Amino acid sequence: MKGELRSLLQSELHIFHEAVNRALSSPLSGKLGIAVSGGSDSLALLLLGAASDFLVEAVTVDHGMRPEAAEEARFVADICQQIGVSHQILTTTIQANGEGMQAAARIRRYALMAKWAKEKQVGALMTAHHEDDQAETFLMRAARGSGLNGLSAIRPDVVISAEDQSLRLLRPLLGFSRSDLAAIVQKAGFTFVSDPSNDNPHYDRTHFRRLLKASPWINRQHIAETARYCQQSEEAIEWMTDKEAAARIRQKGSVLYLDPTDLPIEILRRLVLRCMDKTTGKTALRGAALSRFIAALQQGKKAMLADVIGQSGDYWHFSPAPPRKKAAL
Repeated sequence: MKGELRSLLQSELHIFHEAVNRALSSPLSGKLGIAVSGGSDSLALLLLGAASDFLVEAVTVDHGMRPEAAEEARFVADICQQIGVSHQILTTTIQANGEGMQAAARIRRYALMAKWAKEKQVGALMTAHHEDDQAETFLMRAARGSGLNGLSAIRPDVVISAEDQSLRLLRPLLGFSRSDLAAIVQKAGFTFVSDPSNDNPHYDRTHFRRLLKASPWINRQHIAETARYCQQSEEAIEWMTDKEAAARIRQKGSVLYLDPTDLPIEILRRLVLRCMDKTTGKTALRGAALSRFIAALQQGKKAMLADVIGQSGDYWHFSPAPPRKKAAL
């Protein structure tokens, strides 16, 4: 079957190989995993992975959130058996957190797949995010007023954390459109399932997907290219921030000291964030709250944000806020 797929998908496979190698920002240790739901996007990724020169294994997560999910997982398992790819179904149940069922499902899914990847010696897990996803994500974040990091949208190679599990993700299909991927599945002679949640108006992404579909004058490729430029700019600023951090941040006990002299505001913001993150051991707030915190320090005031006390001077001081007193019963 692999030979047949290689013959059928010859031109697409060449692009895929280049995309995987380009996405790998550092050498790969172990096999490549493929996250497959049964939709056209992930099935195309599965078929390309099966036909490729890479050693691959596939995984499907059944959240139990839809009655048809178990059947869809078995559908993927049958295809994997046909094309000779090792496959495992991971089952779980989801309890909503403060961010909703979709967010809870995403965190749980990645945590399960991270554990699976470790057990299977999978060095990176490929997901089927594509050019349309990239354009939708960019527009969603632009509408929310995101900065450069947010506008970088979907990165081709990233390490994430979920439930104290880390997982390296590769997105080699960012140069493929949604229609390209559906055509690959059809070309190989397979069918795919449709997830009704993709058209659920309850989710923001559905509205942006409809906007793009109804606006042919919006060029998805150009938006994806802009996201790549943002990624490159973000990497350059982080590179500069690393250099400034080494020269300007010092620690004495639980207190961090930062020299804020003559810094561009974006570099200063990132250095302050690093000091705060290191002070508390958790990611500090961003956005308007951080801007107000920095403005207070620039005005020579004392300020507090996210359990960190900041004091101005020639060097800015960052220290943990004292524990809050419990209310008397």
